[in-house]
Amino acid sequence: MMWVFGYGSLMWDKWETAHGCTRKELADLTGHCRVFNKASIKNWGTKDAPCLTLNLSKKDAGVCRGIAFEFPDNKKEEVLTYLKKREGEGFVLRKISVLMQGTTEVSAIVSIYEGQNLINAKAVSEVASCVAKAMGTKGSCLEYVKGVAEKLTELGIDDPVVTEFWGAVKADA
Repeated sequence: MMWVFGYGSLMWDKWETAHGCTRKELADLTGHCRVFNKASIKNWGTKDAPCLTLNLSKKDAGVCRGIAFEFPDNKKEEVLTYLKKREGEGFVLRKISVLMQGTTEVSAIVSIYEGQNLINAKAVSEVASCVAKAMGTKGSCLEYVKGVAEKLTELGIDDPVVTEFWGAVKADA
């Protein structure tokens, strides 16, 4: 079997049903946290007004709660091909241990962006002001950030990074 860990849109857009997912459940990726540091210059922004989208960052005391998806071995190549195409250039698929609800640890494929469009850490208030200006082919950056915050809430996931960023974006709007 193969596991994939989702921490953003992979958690809620039903991609897994088309690829034979046999099980999914909440899981924790320790030593990492969500961060808005990947500049979207097409889907949610442009080169002149990029949208900060989700990525993962290493953080010793961090825990990123997401969803782990299980696939049968015969779907491995299909799923990996799909993930590489979906995530695009600059994303690396890493095998990292995640802790399933309870105490079961599994090795899962995790997509982490390491490309050229990383934005160096800045104050949340500074980057929140950029959100209103960004618009890409899939919509506005404001819609993206709001959608992430709402979907995590729907899934019962309280993420302090997302909560702080969404709060700063709303305050700036």
